[in-house]
Amino acid sequence: MSRYTIQGNTTTEESEALGRKLQALNEEARENIDNEQWLHDRAQEMSDTIYEGFKHENLLSLLSTVVNVPFGQRVTWSEVRGMKAFWLARGGYIEASSVHKESAEIEADIIGFHVFENLDKLEANFGETAATLIELGIERMDATINQRFLTLLQQAVPSGPNYHSGSGVSLATVNSALAAVRDASKGREVTIVGRAPMTDQIMYDLMGSSYNGAGFLPATNDDMVRRGVLGTYLGANIVTLTNYKDDNDVSYFPANELFVVAPDASKSVFWGGLRSADWVEQELDYWHFRARREAGMVCARPDRVARIVDTSITP
Repeated sequence: MSRYTIQGNTTTEESEALGRKLQALNEEARENIDNEQWLHDRAQEMSDTIYEGFKHENLLSLLSTVVNVPFGQRVTWSEVRGMKAFWLARGGYIEASSVHKESAEIEADIIGFHVFENLDKLEANFGETAATLIELGIERMDATINQRFLTLLQQAVPSGPNYHSGSGVSLATVNSALAAVRDASKGREVTIVGRAPMTDQIMYDLMGSSYNGAGFLPATNDDMVRRGVLGTYLGANIVTLTNYKDDNDVSYFPANELFVVAPDASKSVFWGGLRSADWVEQELDYWHFRARREAGMVCARPDRVARIVDTSITP
């Protein structure tokens, strides 16, 4: 475990132990603040911790087909069409099928962040500063990837039979969306995802007196609960998105939209691991830390996605 890993809901004893570790790290930093190799080693530890947090916190595995490939490898979305089978009499001629492949290459984009801090501040409290960088790095990369994917879903379903708009969210609408997505998907896995103002409406109907809860099972798996999965309804995961906000306090995703999505509607690709670099700006006594990843995504089957918009809620 990295020395920078932050544990939630710690006991008093655990908090005291963490405090001692941070104090020891701060003392080590004061002795090595002019040692660029020491700073580089600490940066690599932060990079590893951020990558672990990024892998575990991201929701894409619930919403999309996720592929991890080496740097530089080409990835395509493809479907083969045209194969036919025929009934015929004994000795009859079987007509030939004209098979063709439809494919498109998924291009890589880069997501990353770059922070810097004064060496004097690092020397005074390196442990807390490093921990803050890790938390912010995990949160921002996670939120930005989710925002890109959910924006992709918005563009995939701007209108049409799988687009539902009106005041409030009813179980009848959710049921209709579930049926359409599940019917179009080749798999059985489906996820209902949105921020609390939308998912809470479903939960109220499921748990309220107007509905006896049939078909709903609360989440018990710790990993699912940590990722925001409230439970399953008719076999579909119900996921509440964290209301991440940018540095201007603007939410990454609107409060009034809900998606019903099958993972095989899209493909999300990550090339390699997290790449990081650090350096000291000697003239100004600043230490810089930069991290980036290559990622790309495509939604090739929008018929496997449904979008529900509540016009009574401010986005």
